[in-house]
Amino acid sequence: MSVFLRWGIFGIIGIAAVLYAYNASKKLAEARSAQKTQAPVATPRETDAKAASESPSSQESSTEPGLAPRCQAELDIALRALEARRQGEPIDRLLRIQEIAFQEPAWRARLEAVATRWYQWTGEEPTPEALRDAVVRNCEMFTPAP
Repeated sequence: MSVFLRWGIFGIIGIAAVLYAYNASKKLAEARSAQKTQAPVATPRETDAKAASESPSSQESSTEPGLAPRCQAELDIALRALEARRQGEPIDRLLRIQEIAFQEPAWRARLEAVATRWYQWTGEEPTPEALRDAVVRNCEMFTPAP
Protein backbone atom coordinates (compact mmCIF):
# COMPACT_ATOMS: atom_id res chain seq x y z
CA MET A 1 0.00 0.00 0.00
CA SER A 2 1.26 3.38 -0.78
CA VAL A 3 1.81 6.12 1.79
CA PHE A 4 -0.87 8.28 0.22
CA LEU A 5 -3.48 5.57 0.51
CA ARG A 6 -2.64 4.99 4.18
CA TRP A 7 -2.84 8.71 5.01
CA GLY A 8 -6.05 9.03 3.01
CA ILE A 9 -7.73 6.29 5.01
CA PHE A 10 -6.38 7.79 8.24
CA GLY A 11 -7.75 11.21 7.21
CA ILE A 12 -11.20 9.83 6.41
CA ILE A 13 -11.35 8.01 9.76
CA GLY A 14 -10.19 11.17 11.55
CA ILE A 15 -12.85 13.33 9.88
CA ALA A 16 -15.52 10.74 10.70
CA ALA A 17 -14.43 10.77 14.37
CA VAL A 18 -14.60 14.57 14.53
CA LEU A 19 -18.09 14.59 12.97
CA TYR A 20 -19.22 11.88 15.39
CA ALA A 21 -17.94 13.85 18.39
CA TYR A 22 -19.57 17.06 17.09
CA ASN A 23 -22.97 15.40 16.64
CA ALA A 24 -22.74 13.70 20.03
CA SER A 25 -21.99 16.99 21.79
CA LYS A 26 -24.88 18.66 19.95
CA LYS A 27 -27.27 15.94 21.11
CA LEU A 28 -26.00 16.25 24.69
CA ALA A 29 -26.53 20.01 24.62
CA GLU A 30 -30.09 19.58 23.30
CA ALA A 31 -30.86 17.01 25.97
CA ARG A 32 -29.48 19.26 28.70
CA SER A 33 -31.48 22.28 27.53
CA ALA A 34 -34.65 20.18 27.28
CA GLN A 35 -34.00 18.90 30.80
CA LYS A 36 -33.63 22.45 32.14
CA THR A 37 -36.88 23.63 30.54
CA GLN A 38 -38.91 20.78 31.99
CA ALA A 39 -40.20 21.65 35.45
CA PRO A 40 -39.51 18.97 38.01
CA VAL A 41 -42.64 17.30 39.23
CA ALA A 42 -42.93 17.79 42.98
CA THR A 43 -45.01 15.64 45.25
CA PRO A 44 -47.39 17.40 47.66
CA ARG A 45 -45.09 16.53 50.57
CA GLU A 46 -42.10 18.18 48.82
CA THR A 47 -44.21 21.23 47.98
CA ASP A 48 -45.27 21.64 51.62
CA ALA A 49 -41.69 21.26 52.83
CA LYS A 50 -40.44 23.81 50.31
CA ALA A 51 -43.16 26.32 51.26
CA ALA A 52 -42.28 25.92 54.93
CA SER A 53 -38.56 26.42 54.28
CA GLU A 54 -39.00 29.57 52.18
CA SER A 55 -38.34 32.83 53.93
CA PRO A 56 -41.41 34.90 54.83
CA SER A 57 -39.96 37.89 52.97
CA SER A 58 -40.21 36.07 49.63
CA GLN A 59 -43.81 35.14 50.38
CA GLU A 60 -44.76 38.76 51.11
CA SER A 61 -43.70 40.27 47.81
CA SER A 62 -47.33 41.03 46.97
CA THR A 63 -48.86 44.47 47.36
CA GLU A 64 -49.32 45.63 50.93
CA PRO A 65 -52.73 47.21 51.64
CA GLY A 66 -52.73 50.89 52.63
CA LEU A 67 -49.18 51.53 51.45
CA ALA A 68 -48.29 54.44 49.18
CA PRO A 69 -47.06 53.36 45.72
CA ARG A 70 -43.65 54.96 46.31
CA CYS A 71 -43.25 53.12 49.61
CA GLN A 72 -44.46 49.87 48.02
CA ALA A 73 -41.83 50.24 45.30
CA GLU A 74 -39.14 50.81 47.93
CA LEU A 75 -40.34 47.78 49.90
CA ASP A 76 -40.17 45.61 46.77
CA ILE A 77 -36.64 46.87 46.07
CA ALA A 78 -35.59 46.15 49.66
CA LEU A 79 -36.95 42.61 49.40
CA ARG A 80 -35.15 42.08 46.09
CA ALA A 81 -31.91 43.43 47.59
CA LEU A 82 -32.06 41.03 50.54
CA GLU A 83 -32.86 38.15 48.19
CA ALA A 84 -30.00 39.08 45.85
CA ARG A 85 -27.58 39.18 48.77
CA ARG A 86 -28.85 35.81 49.98
CA GLN A 87 -28.25 34.31 46.53
CA GLY A 88 -24.83 35.91 46.19
CA GLU A 89 -25.64 38.05 43.17
CA PRO A 90 -23.44 41.11 42.61
CA ILE A 91 -24.88 44.50 43.51
CA ASP A 92 -24.43 45.88 39.99
CA ARG A 93 -26.84 43.25 38.68
CA LEU A 94 -29.36 44.34 41.31
CA LEU A 95 -28.98 48.00 40.32
CA ARG A 96 -29.64 47.13 36.66
CA ILE A 97 -33.05 45.53 37.22
CA GLN A 98 -35.96 47.07 35.34
CA GLU A 99 -37.63 48.50 38.44
CA ILE A 100 -34.56 50.66 39.11
CA ALA A 101 -32.82 51.27 35.79
CA PHE A 102 -35.76 52.65 33.80
CA GLN A 103 -36.87 55.36 36.21
CA GLU A 104 -36.46 59.12 36.26
CA PRO A 105 -33.00 60.15 37.51
CA ALA A 106 -34.09 61.41 40.95
CA TRP A 107 -36.33 58.42 41.63
CA ARG A 108 -33.68 56.03 40.28
CA ALA A 109 -31.13 57.52 42.68
CA ARG A 110 -33.53 56.99 45.59
CA LEU A 111 -34.21 53.37 44.58
CA GLU A 112 -30.48 52.74 44.14
CA ALA A 113 -29.89 54.09 47.65
CA VAL A 114 -32.59 51.79 49.08
CA ALA A 115 -31.20 48.78 47.20
CA THR A 116 -27.65 49.52 48.29
CA ARG A 117 -28.68 50.01 51.91
CA TRP A 118 -30.49 46.70 52.17
CA TYR A 119 -27.95 44.79 50.06
CA GLN A 120 -25.15 45.90 52.39
CA TRP A 121 -27.17 45.24 55.54
CA THR A 122 -24.94 43.78 58.22
CA GLY A 123 -26.09 41.49 60.95
CA GLU A 124 -29.15 39.33 61.10
CA GLU A 125 -31.80 39.84 58.44
CA PRO A 126 -34.80 41.74 59.75
CA THR A 127 -38.15 40.04 60.06
CA PRO A 128 -40.69 40.94 57.37
CA GLU A 129 -42.59 43.19 59.76
CA ALA A 130 -39.41 44.98 60.88
CA LEU A 131 -38.30 45.37 57.27
CA ARG A 132 -41.68 46.80 56.28
CA ASP A 133 -41.66 49.22 59.20
CA ALA A 134 -38.10 50.39 58.49
CA VAL A 135 -38.74 50.87 54.77
CA VAL A 136 -42.04 52.71 55.33
CA ARG A 137 -40.51 54.95 58.01
CA ASN A 138 -37.59 55.76 55.72
CA CYS A 139 -39.90 56.27 52.73
CA GLU A 140 -42.16 58.69 54.59
CA MET A 141 -39.13 60.63 55.78
CA PHE A 142 -37.86 61.14 52.21
CA THR A 143 -41.20 61.45 50.40
CA PRO A 144 -41.90 65.05 49.42
CA ALA A 145 -45.01 66.65 50.87
CA PRO A 146 -47.96 67.06 48.48
